[in-house]
Amino acid sequence: MNAIALVLFWVLLFLGRHELGAKWILILIAIWAGGLIAFAVACSPYPRAAAYFFGSYQAVLDIILILVIFKGDLRIH
Repeated sequence: MNAIALVLFWVLLFLGRHELGAKWILILIAIWAGGLIAFAVACSPYPRAAAYFFGSYQAVLDIILILVIFKGDLRIH
């Protein structure tokens, strides 16, 4: 798994806890866990492939969280 995307996911959930609320945080954790289980089952003959696919999946979740929490893209000056 991509460690940066994993840490960023949990940090974003923490930072967005007031913006998202408990209901949406639980939904996002369920989506994350569902993807983890789905990739593990679907790619069971190739466990390294599951890690690569899940890393991309988690990066997409991170991007969605950034857009929702920060109300759009982050500005880099």
